[in-house]
Order: sequence, then structure tokens, then C-alpha cells
Amino acid sequence: MSEIGQKLRDLRKSRGITLRELAEEVGIHFSSISNIENGKERCGEETLTKIAEALGADVDLMLGEAGHRTLPYRVLGNIAAGTPIEAIENVETFDLSLVFDPRDHYMLKIRGDSMILDGINDGDMAIVKHGTRARNGQTVVAIVDGGEATLKKFVKKDRLVVLSPANRRMKAKTYPAGRVEIRGVLAGVVRTSLD
Repeated sequence: MSEIGQKLRDLRKSRGITLRELAEEVGIHFSSISNIENGKERCGEETLTKIAEALGADVDLMLGEAGHRTLPYRVLGNIAAGTPIEAIENVETFDLSLVFDPRDHYMLKIRGDSMILDGINDGDMAIVKHGTRARNGQTVVAIVDGGEATLKKFVKKDRLVVLSPANRRMKAKTYPAGRVEIRGVLAGVVRTSLD
């Protein structure tokens, strides 16, 4: 059974949907869905998109697992951030999905300047590793009181959680640990701002 087939089967069963019900929703014969799940038939992008939507799954993630890949970046060589080095072009490729597995990570667009001293600017893309736990000092995606998400430095002291910005104009906030839910740990940043 293929990885995508297993995932489709698990999703379908977890939602209590039969092969026939899914086939009717998608508009293909149920035997085709059975063959896809068992790895006997390949699933095209259009069909996979319909299946993912019918199952309420992330279409981009499903397409990624089906082998759809974006072009990797070309790394042309090294650049000094200190003492200058000889400029030699040495072409490699860099594919973000090989460094940050899309099944374990997600991206959030940064809004605001609370983390600017950590080099995280308004408009940048945060790459976040899924998780519900963090170590002191890590930058996390936190939800306070089930409300909106915030990106802050995390420190747990006894039964309290301190969420600190990386901006001298802002103050850290302290909450009872039960009010703070961790949704992931910052793994990387894609800088999109030019400032």
C-alpha cells in the first residue's frame, strides 16, 4: 500500500465514510478509490484534490505526499558575513521541504513587530514544527485562553508561563500554565520583508 493510499484510507475511516459514499461525493467508481488506497492505481492531481476536499483534508499536504513537488532554490555558493571570502560559484539546490518536512511543519505569516530583535519581521513567514510542548527559551506559537495565536519566547516557571516579545518597547506577559496552549515551536523563518 502506498503512503498516500494509507493516508486516504485512514482519513476516510476516521471520518466514518464508506468507499461508496466517498466515490459518490468525488464522482468516480468506488473500485477506483479502493485501488488508490491499496496502491494499485495512481491518483491524479484533480482526483486527489476532490478526495482531499471531500475528506476535509489539507489539499496541499495531500498533493505533496502524492509526489507533487515545487522547484528547489539554487544555492550558488557561500557568502561571508564576517571576513570576506573568495567568490566561487558552486551551484547546489535547496528544497525547503527536504529540511522542513511538510508533514511535521506548517507556516504562518508574521503580523506585527513583537519579535524584531530576533530578526523576525512583519510579513516574514515563520516555519513552525507541530508540537504541544516546548523548552524554556524556545520561540513558540501559543494560544492564550483559546483565543488568537501569538509568536513569543516561552518560559515556564512552576505553574506559570511567561510569553516574552523580542522588542524592547513591549513587555512580557505571565499567565497560569492552564491558560496557555502550545501549538508548535519555531523552526525557521523565511524573510520576505526588505527592511
